[in-house]
Amino acid sequence: MKKHLILLCLIGLMTSCEVLDQKPESNFTPANFYKNADDAKAAVSAVYDPLNTQNLYAQVMWILQDQATDDAEWGNGRSTANQPKNDLDKYTFTPATNTFQAIWSTVYSAINRANAVIIRLPAIPMDEALKARYMAEAKFMRGFYYFTLVRLFGGVPIMTTETTSLNDLSVARASVDEVYTLIVQDFTEAETVLPASYTGADRGRATKGAATAFLAKVYLTRQDWAKAAAKAKEVIDSGQYDLWANFAEAFLIANKNGKEAVFEVQALSGGFGEGSWMQGYMRPNFDRVNGVAGFGDDPATENLYKAYRDDDKRRNVTLRLYSATSTPAAPASVLFPCYVYKYLDPAATSNSDGGNNYPIIRYPDVLLMYAEALNELGANNAEAYAAINRIRNRAGLPNLTPNLTQAQFRDSVLLERRLELAFEGHRWYDLSRTKRLISAMKAQNPTITVAEHHYLFPIPQTERDVNPRLEQNPGY
Repeated sequence: MKKHLILLCLIGLMTSCEVLDQKPESNFTPANFYKNADDAKAAVSAVYDPLNTQNLYAQVMWILQDQATDDAEWGNGRSTANQPKNDLDKYTFTPATNTFQAIWSTVYSAINRANAVIIRLPAIPMDEALKARYMAEAKFMRGFYYFTLVRLFGGVPIMTTETTSLNDLSVARASVDEVYTLIVQDFTEAETVLPASYTGADRGRATKGAATAFLAKVYLTRQDWAKAAAKAKEVIDSGQYDLWANFAEAFLIANKNGKEAVFEVQALSGGFGEGSWMQGYMRPNFDRVNGVAGFGDDPATENLYKAYRDDDKRRNVTLRLYSATSTPAAPASVLFPCYVYKYLDPAATSNSDGGNNYPIIRYPDVLLMYAEALNELGANNAEAYAAINRIRNRAGLPNLTPNLTQAQFRDSVLLERRLELAFEGHRWYDLSRTKRLISAMKAQNPTITVAEHHYLFPIPQTERDVNPRLEQNPGY
């Protein structure tokens, strides 16, 4: 996935590129590029590439998925000079907040790359089995990108053809159901073709298990409990995944793309411009690694810290609570100096060059989806208890109390998701799909006003300025 980087600007097809800024040695066009298997591989790699950029999982997605929840909050003695981040944190954002435009434009650029592959790949003379796999990867990623958009914004314009000019771009929003129909179609078609695993440099690409796991997540989001449970069970029964013996092992750089990894954003340290920013952004500015201070993004709330039991082995792997007398010492002005610790890279020589992958779906997520879906189908399901207890036992916790009501088990599994998957991009989606965002934010900080319309983010104003057919979400 890290090869052919010089070609990535081309594959964007009239979109910006953040990978390289040097002048190309030659000019590529669609007419002279999609010619052979190497071109096809580069084109598909370019569909993945936006994941590890600042506008997606190298920063901006964390702001929405973590900062806009009860797991993280700016202020309390920390600088709040970054207005867009502070606005997401305090729910004072507007359609003009540039965070939304950053995500929208980057995701649609990535979708266009996927569409270009899907349309142009069939004409390339190459091994047919490999061609089919590349096509499946492009459909998987298109489904993933639309799943990102629909969960954040609701119904969005559907583009399934390649955009090659600036004409005819005023497209109305499709309904939520129509977007999900495409997502399910893309993941399903990918699932039937993608391999169970890869070796060598191809590790990290979309697999059959990843497509199945995303289908489980789609059905869970849609509250189609039977299908969610069935798809999660397929992943469990595949034998491709398992839990590490210790929670901390899941985040060791040596173990990335390991047995818990269902789908991860790939990072490559070593000065290639493809490293992880997590260990830099999330480490506080008073904690230096190899002489480099962090930025202190996503500072964990006391609410989250206290949600862990003292004997929960996950807490001190996920979080680090500093003090004015610790080494390093936190500023006395910071009221609760707690920060994300699970992505520490002690070998990183810059904030942007960590070796950490970002886990979009880990195997514990699948187990917890399975437990949740089974419980929604009926209380006191033995397999649901077994799935959640695997997660709890690894954390050093006893089995969940038996014979819980359906509502009690629901609360338990959502708490387990919060503790197990903290700062892996699930919290906002979980609070949104279960309609608990308002109550959770009020419990964490009652001065933050969250309203019903905040269950969706606003359509970016810049997009509406150039596309009058884009209707705004209610409340904005």
